[in-house]
Amino acid sequence: MKHLALCVLSLLMLAGCSKLPFSLPFTGNEETTPPAAEVRQPDRKATYGVSPEAQSYLAQALEYWTASGECTNPEQAAALLDKAISADPLDPAPYLMRSLALSDLGYFNEAFDDATRAIRLSPTAQAYATRGLVCLKQHQPEGARRDFAYAEKINPGEPLIYVYRSAGAFLEGKNSEACDDLKRACELGHCRPWNTATDNGLCR
Repeated sequence: MKHLALCVLSLLMLAGCSKLPFSLPFTGNEETTPPAAEVRQPDRKATYGVSPEAQSYLAQALEYWTASGECTNPEQAAALLDKAISADPLDPAPYLMRSLALSDLGYFNEAFDDATRAIRLSPTAQAYATRGLVCLKQHQPEGARRDFAYAEKINPGEPLIYVYRSAGAFLEGKNSEACDDLKRACELGHCRPWNTATDNGLCR
């Protein structure tokens, strides 16, 4: 069972440095890659202007994520996101991206801190789900469950919640719950993890 859980975790998110189960760090939409200008948190204050310099660095960092969700160079992506944050420290998006890049590099405490900063700036379901993923990588399932619960309360229609939560359920041997979560994510429009699990005989 432990071998199966590790296999699933690698299939869904390859918890070291590789593929993530989504096409972009901020969205469950796997059909298209939106321009960087569209990758904004929905409740950002309208009175706060967007820094063109930060937008430029963010766009460059996004280029390191492939359509399948793989960060091809997390170190370089993180360096660009450092600059984006310096240019616009009130934008939550670069913190979330840097959280993912840092977790790929194994800097889990720093990744957790970045996700927390993003939550403080904009407590969205995506932000909580991202921090929940980092908690899983830190082997902190209780923290992950709390963040997934917060995320689901904020927006139960966010598919990333269920994709990430399924990885934790698989690791705990709760295969039925994990498959239910993947199916739910697929119903919400994010089917790649469900298809991966069914193709590998983990769900049906």
